[in-house]
Amino acid sequence: MKGPIALTGSTGFVGRHLTKALAEAGFTLRLLVRQGPYDCGFGSAETVIGTLDDEGALKQLVGGASAVIHLAGAISGPDREAFFAVNTRGTEKIAKAAMVAGVQRFIHVSSLAAREPEISDYGASKRAAEEALLALKPKGLLVIRPPVVYGPGDRATLPLLAQFTRRTAFIPGTARLRFSLLYVDDLTKYLMARLADDAQGLIEIDDGRPQAYGWPDLLKMAAQSEGREARAVYVPKWLLESLAWPVALIGSALKLRVPLTPGKVRELYHPDWVARPTPPLAPDCIDFTEGFRRTIAWYREQGWLPGKAGADRNGQPKAYGETTK
Repeated sequence: MKGPIALTGSTGFVGRHLTKALAEAGFTLRLLVRQGPYDCGFGSAETVIGTLDDEGALKQLVGGASAVIHLAGAISGPDREAFFAVNTRGTEKIAKAAMVAGVQRFIHVSSLAAREPEISDYGASKRAAEEALLALKPKGLLVIRPPVVYGPGDRATLPLLAQFTRRTAFIPGTARLRFSLLYVDDLTKYLMARLADDAQGLIEIDDGRPQAYGWPDLLKMAAQSEGREARAVYVPKWLLESLAWPVALIGSALKLRVPLTPGKVRELYHPDWVARPTPPLAPDCIDFTEGFRRTIAWYREQGWLPGKAGADRNGQPKAYGETTK
């Protein structure tokens, strides 16, 4: 491709994986960052300091670019306006800048939450961004809705995955919920592949597991790595809601980004977050059994989680179902 790949969100969880993979594949990169080159960790990439509010920075970012991959977004915020300012209006601004610059490929990474905009301010802002893009129609537009993305380096899913490493897992949901997942390396591969084709429109993606997952599935799959299955305690929705309302009010009053809001609780307890991929991803995607093993191993290497309980005297974990003699 002629011209650099313009990328937003390069310092985030997915962005760091994608930036590394693109650089290793030989792509020339131009990254929009807030705090300067040292913040992205990739010295060969050109950096543009600015935000999605900065029209001058956006013009510099997309000028002469062969493609834009728009990853940046707010996953938490003090109020509804904060989500729309970044996720909706920020997306509109970079799309318009790309159109003025004549960029031929615009890939927007949205969220499966956009399918249910009434559930949360986050989902509503992502849906509004999709609708804005479909109305603007930048060249080569592809809107991608991934489900929950997890993997090494992700702090957002750490509290949930950590539950499976303990004897008792406190789960914010019910045993009946179904949801899709996607390991970060598979999302990265998917995005890189889309730079080489002309797929357009709006696409939902996942790791290809039929009927996706439920919490009991994750408990069993994690047990294959941990050597024991955690006992599930499903936290009632009303309990999290009773905590979320005061937290959200404090966050709004102090203009803080808080992780627990009523909208987030509604997302957690929604019964169907199963992606409907068209077409499905390649059949060699990493499922949760392997993805969990890799992610937890990385967390432990970095000291984000304690070492594995139940290891034998040589430091090796006991196999699932094995007892100590």
